[in-house]
Amino acid sequence: MSAEIHKVDIPYGAKDWVHRLARKEMPALAHSVQHLKGLAGSHDASVAELVKVVLEDPNLTARIIRISNSAHYNKSGARTNTISRAISLIGFESIRSLCISSKVIDALLRDAPNDRLLQVVAQSFHSAMQAKSLLSSKKSAVQEEAFIAALMYQIGEASFWCYGGDAATIVDAKLRIPGAVKNDVVEEVIGAKFRHLTYGLAKAWRLGDMLVCGLKNEDQVLGAVEVRLGHEISVASSEGWDTPRVARLVKKVAKLQGLNEEEALSQVITCADKTVSMAREWGAEQIESLIPSSVNLASGVVGVGELEQSVIEDIVEDQALQLSILRELAAMANGKADLNLVFNMVLEGMHRGVGLDRALLAFKTKGNKGVLGKYVLGDQSNRMGKRFNFPIKNGNVFEFIFEGSTPYWFGEKGGLLKKSMVSAEIKAAIGDGDFFIAPISVRGRSIGLFYADCRVSERPLNSEQFAAFCHFVQQTNLILSMQ
Repeated sequence: MSAEIHKVDIPYGAKDWVHRLARKEMPALAHSVQHLKGLAGSHDASVAELVKVVLEDPNLTARIIRISNSAHYNKSGARTNTISRAISLIGFESIRSLCISSKVIDALLRDAPNDRLLQVVAQSFHSAMQAKSLLSSKKSAVQEEAFIAALMYQIGEASFWCYGGDAATIVDAKLRIPGAVKNDVVEEVIGAKFRHLTYGLAKAWRLGDMLVCGLKNEDQVLGAVEVRLGHEISVASSEGWDTPRVARLVKKVAKLQGLNEEEALSQVITCADKTVSMAREWGAEQIESLIPSSVNLASGVVGVGELEQSVIEDIVEDQALQLSILRELAAMANGKADLNLVFNMVLEGMHRGVGLDRALLAFKTKGNKGVLGKYVLGDQSNRMGKRFNFPIKNGNVFEFIFEGSTPYWFGEKGGLLKKSMVSAEIKAAIGDGDFFIAPISVRGRSIGLFYADCRVSERPLNSEQFAAFCHFVQQTNLILSMQ
């Protein structure tokens, strides 16, 4: 009887378990990881998309800004309050890896994690930091790829303890029996080793060759050796730093890094200390005490919930953030500015600082015959961003604003703007109601426009928001005129 229930309720074999975990339990996480990994930092559109991904999640926004300003990532000491500027300061790859890490950790620790899951997540985070440290002489892109690969090195086991249901209960009970061997118990109950689950998920989620080669103990891909070694260090050190197993791994580190063994041991322990610090920055207090280090785990750090709630409120309207972004923009006007960074920061200022639901940048098309949306923030359904493509023709709102250089508030206080200027085609894309719109000008020649509204929340626009919108437009035009 029990055997029949076992067959019905519990998948058996790596293929069945990977199917259950990848497609039934964690499809949203898989989609997020694949989407973020698919963004290429060399393309302006990818930078804008990364900014958008972060800002769609207020909690992620708070975490990324806080970690970006930490000593571990921000070596320059130039603090920022915007995601756009954070990407410029510490790099596209770093922000992307922080996003992936944050989404993975949140997905696993979202509910009430058991002790075994917490231990695996702590080891995974420690593995990621060690792997990145071992590749510190390589390019940032390689370091961050190794960070993600090592973080995901135990995703099969972590997913099992998180979503394994009855099978996880059975494995846990069997492991508590004196003399139980972990691999044997796991294989008996689920028909596969945890490593097989990770390998299957790595393939299903297209997590990259570095992770796959690390799992297969192959070294033809740069970083695969360091990923595996980082994992082994995290697992071995959980039993203490003075064990024979750790000593063997330290010898490997010494040989790989060209250090003596004392220097190698110091390096891995220092990295563990940084991992504890980063866990604090992450707001992952649940795993902090499970990471072996030499650090005295002091309390008194601001909790993640408190800070994240403040950022949620900031998204409505934050004058201090407005001023901070405007100061950063003013500083950029004095030299050669990265215009894509300028545009992204302005949109972020309008969205997070001014509290506008949607903020869009559009450029004139070839021959100045139309206007086409390029970047948009706050348009979570992508409805407006995909449809903002209109001709500039007689009598419509775009012809009107491009005749001058003045921002306008369309609606009850729109002044010269008439409702007839917004055609049914335009309304179908942006919706019906008030909006702000302004041309972007370079030495008297218009090249595009900014558009913003509060259509999502249906809050009424106000004069303070319009004044702030105008200020951001003015600052943009000033920077463009000085390039």
